[in-house]
Amino acid sequence: MGSHVDGRADLEVVLPRSGESIRWVEHGYPSALARWHHHIEIEIHLIRKGRGMMMAGDGMVPFDSGQVSLLGSDVPHNWISELDPGEVSIPKRDVACQVHPERIRALARIFPEAGRILTLLRRSGQALVLSGASARRAATILIGMGAHHDLDRLIDLLAIFRIFIQAPRREWMTVVTPGYVAEAPDGMTERVNQVLAYITAHIADRITLEEVAAQVVMSPSAFSRFFKEAAGINFSALVCRLRTARASLLLVTTDLPIARIQSLSGFGNAANFNRRFKMETGTTPRAYRRAYRH
Repeated sequence: MGSHVDGRADLEVVLPRSGESIRWVEHGYPSALARWHHHIEIEIHLIRKGRGMMMAGDGMVPFDSGQVSLLGSDVPHNWISELDPGEVSIPKRDVACQVHPERIRALARIFPEAGRILTLLRRSGQALVLSGASARRAATILIGMGAHHDLDRLIDLLAIFRIFIQAPRREWMTVVTPGYVAEAPDGMTERVNQVLAYITAHIADRITLEEVAAQVVMSPSAFSRFFKEAAGINFSALVCRLRTARASLLLVTTDLPIARIQSLSGFGNAANFNRRFKMETGTTPRAYRRAYRH
C-alpha cells in the first residue's frame, strides 16, 4: 500500500564498538531509537513482537511479529506499534544490525563471489521485507548475532544476506517507490515527527488541517505548503492513508466487526470507508480480510 511522509528524518550516527564494523542492537518501544530517522548504514531489522505500521521512504505497510526488513543506506524509516489497552510499552520489541555499505563494497571488490550482495544492496533502497520461512530463518540468525562477535558475527551477516538473495518471490516485497529520493527543507524533522505523533494518537477522531498546523505553530496555509513539499502529497491524503493502514491492520489481526474497525480508523461512514479503502488498496475491507486470512 502506498503512503506517507518522506522528508528529512533525524540523522542517526551509528557507532559500533571498538574493533567491530557490525553493530547489533535491541530496544523496546517507545524508545529514543524508535523514531523517524535515517543513517548511511545498511540495516537489517526484526520486529520481535507487536503489530502496527512500518514507514519507510514514501511507503507504509502493516507489520506483525516476526517481520524482517532490509533497509538501504539513508532510507528514512520508523515502526509505530499499536499498544493494547493498558499497555504502555513493548520491551525488546526491536532487534537490528547495521553495517556501513562501503564495508560490503570492499568485500565484493576482493571476493567476486560476493557480487550478488551488491545487487541486493541496490534493491534495499526500496526497503525489502521478508515473510514466511525466509523471515523466520533470518530472525533466528539476527537474534543469535547478539551473542556473537568477530568472525561469527560476520558469518551471521552473510547468512542473512543469502536468505534475502535466495528468498522465493512470494516471501519478499518492497515498500519504497523505485527512484525515491528523500528531499526536504532544513528544520523540518521535529515538525514531521510531531505531525506523525499527533495523527497517530488521534487517528480515530476527526482531524483537521487547522488543528495539526497549530501543533507545529504554523498557519494552516503555510503548513499546507510545507507539508506538500515535505511529503509529496497533501495533508488529507496522508491522513487517509494512515487511516487505511490502521484499518488494514485491524482487519487482519483482529476479529472486530468491520463497522467497529471503520470507527476506530476514523472513517465517518461505511460508504466513505469502503470508497477510500478500495482507492488505497484496490479492494474492499471485507475482501481484504478474506484474502489475508486464507
